[in-house]
Amino acid sequence: MRFKRWQRHPFTDTSRKRAALRRKQQREREALPLFADQIAESQPSEDEVMANRAVQWAAQELRDRNRRAQLWLKARARINALSANERAVLRRAWDCAPYPADPVYLLDFLHSFSVGRFTLDTLPFNLVPTDPHGCRIT
Repeated sequence: MRFKRWQRHPFTDTSRKRAALRRKQQREREALPLFADQIAESQPSEDEVMANRAVQWAAQELRDRNRRAQLWLKARARINALSANERAVLRRAWDCAPYPADPVYLLDFLHSFSVGRFTLDTLPFNLVPTDPHGCRIT
């Protein structure tokens, strides 16, 4: 079955992100000039913010990967609930689908079949093999 790996991207602390943070904090201070000193005292340092963002980035990436894994499990459970003939035809169709190899697309494809938008005999696309991005393989 077609599957596209989820790429991991580490958080990168760049000078552009730090400059954007400085501009943001400056705008916050300028928004209330009478309280600029108090606002400046309550604002975290650049290093603290970047360290916090790195932790949040890793946690969000973990949540995204877990959500994606749950969607794959849900899609596989829906496929396994079908009859053997339906399962074989739909798995072959998914391998040739012009959609990215993503669980959301697979679930939508299975939902379209279950509500009758197409049948096993009238698939919405030609059965030509595709790569994980949904591009036709010649």
